[in-house]
Amino acid sequence: MTIIERGRLRPFTGTITGADPFAEIEDGAVVVEEDTVIAFGPALEIIADNPDIPVVPVDTLLTPGLVDVHIHYPQTRIVGTFAGELLEWLETVTFPEEARFEDPDYAAEVAVEFFDRLEAVGTTDATIFCTSSPVSVDALFTEAMTRTIRVRAGLVMMDRNAPSALLTPAQDAYDQSKALIERWHGADDGRLSYMITPRFAPTSTPELLEAAGALWREHPTCGMQTHLSENSAEVEWVARLFPDAPDYLGVYERFGVLGPGAIFAHAIHLADREVGALAEHDAVVAHCPTANRFLKSGRCDVTRLLKAGVTVKLGTDIGGGTTFDIMEVAAEAEGVPRRSRPQ
Repeated sequence: MTIIERGRLRPFTGTITGADPFAEIEDGAVVVEEDTVIAFGPALEIIADNPDIPVVPVDTLLTPGLVDVHIHYPQTRIVGTFAGELLEWLETVTFPEEARFEDPDYAAEVAVEFFDRLEAVGTTDATIFCTSSPVSVDALFTEAMTRTIRVRAGLVMMDRNAPSALLTPAQDAYDQSKALIERWHGADDGRLSYMITPRFAPTSTPELLEAAGALWREHPTCGMQTHLSENSAEVEWVARLFPDAPDYLGVYERFGVLGPGAIFAHAIHLADREVGALAEHDAVVAHCPTANRFLKSGRCDVTRLLKAGVTVKLGTDIGGGTTFDIMEVAAEAEGVPRRSRPQ
């Protein structure tokens, strides 16, 4: 059955723009076919376009679904586990947990919990990091086939500066990623898609970043995601690891990891050149304010990014982030215009 639900509508898509991303349409409408939202907008326009569909007034806030552009499914069970700033937290909390995802039963169990949590807060579109084990990717996509959430996800590629159990040589990471692309990219009529996922520059040799760039050139309909300038100590480390690069983003540019639609999580500590390059290449910054606060990483200057023409979207960054609810993340987003909630 198809119906039009009419009421107060917040058409938030996860993209922060120079306009008010939290604006509401007082008289809005959503067209629902079975369990799928197929259209939304001002009520009079929606009703005029669909004159034969019955209209059902509602008292609750309508939204066509929430979008989370940066989240780590293997970190579902370590949310709120503090162990210092980013690099220490990775070493003592995150990496040990991610090593457990070699176990298919554990990976599948957490995948169920992960999607349950997303559904509970209204997330219908998520871009996801798995672990460096293909087992984790298969478990995630297998569970995703039983849900209705739009899923973009990929194998984490890293070949240095992490526990040996999580490291994969560059060629093996390339081969595993390619096999996963062939298995999952475009599955379920395109609802599932693959993200090429080098974790970040500190855990990547030049060979691994070359492999990631090659995968993207060979599979341009896939996405690309990584981390950028989350922590000041991380930025200094990248400068030592890649002394010939002009800056952190320059490492990714060199290896073909920067391009249209590529998602760079955090992007807090950026030089002016990096901001300009992100805009020039039509890249996306995943702004994760709850994680930035929890790990004491710093404040992302969202206003600066927006003025430069950079696309900014919101991510929970579970488990550095402390909530699965993207609207709670939005409430903490810095530098973003917003209206007070109607009384």
